[in-house]
Amino acid sequence: MKLKPTRAYNFRFYGIPGFKGGREAEYLESRRIEYGDFDNNYDNVLIAHVGLEFGALDLSKISPKYSVIKLSREAQKSVHKHFKYIALGHIHFPVPYNEFFEANIAYPGAPIGRDASDIFETYKLRKMFNTDRRVLHVKLDGKIPKVRALKNSFNLGVDVVEINSPSEAVATVKSRLKDIPEKFKCLIVFTGKVDFEKYSRIRKYVEEEARKYGAWTHIIHSEVSDEYVQLLEEFKADLTNIEAIELEAIRNLIRKYGIKTQPQKILELINVLGKEYTEGVKKTAFDEEVIEEVMKILEEITGR
Repeated sequence: MKLKPTRAYNFRFYGIPGFKGGREAEYLESRRIEYGDFDNNYDNVLIAHVGLEFGALDLSKISPKYSVIKLSREAQKSVHKHFKYIALGHIHFPVPYNEFFEANIAYPGAPIGRDASDIFETYKLRKMFNTDRRVLHVKLDGKIPKVRALKNSFNLGVDVVEINSPSEAVATVKSRLKDIPEKFKCLIVFTGKVDFEKYSRIRKYVEEEARKYGAWTHIIHSEVSDEYVQLLEEFKADLTNIEAIELEAIRNLIRKYGIKTQPQKILELINVLGKEYTEGVKKTAFDEEVIEEVMKILEEITGR
């Protein structure tokens, strides 16, 4: 696949679309993408509607709807060495969610979203992380780009409520919608595990009352899920760069399996195993050097 850049001032933007069946992964992994008219004298930026694995953190845990491509470290390095910054799509949740951070790769997230789960994510962003939807302002000065999140409500107000009695529906919806100041009002209603007759009546009353306010509603015939909250808790770490993400994931694995070692040692081992072959060096000499480094780290980890 050959890409042609869009030029603007000193920037060159290359774009990788998302293909059916995730075929973009094949192109990236096998390095079968040619960046046409590439010139290191420009600030080269890659825009990719691709769910790439972000370090060692499993982004698919944000929501079951997300799938991510796990590239080999060699393929990741091949992409990174071409571009000063990589703007990713597909994942609608902002990662890192910090207002200020330094990184050469990020998911800005969807400014508003396209479905009920996106709207629910907006609610969680505000309630759990004290942040909001955003666009990113990226400065490419220096070795690592400086990124600032320009947060905005986009005039979208969201609230979540549990209503399990038809008699409470009208008063609850009226109260909640009156308290939403934004122009576009959204209300997500969980009915709990009520019988179908009750659910139908709650739905009818909620929708009728919401229409008076020009509000959008999403009514779910279940209880508020704690699982979603637990999955989002993983993203409360400081995710300002790839290494921080990998260290956080390694710490979680060490705790889970009771491994007695420092997370930094595991990360060091991963980095050594992911070394790229250096041109001009004999492959046998390169392999021996890597094996020697690996054995040294393993001895330190095992204490032998």
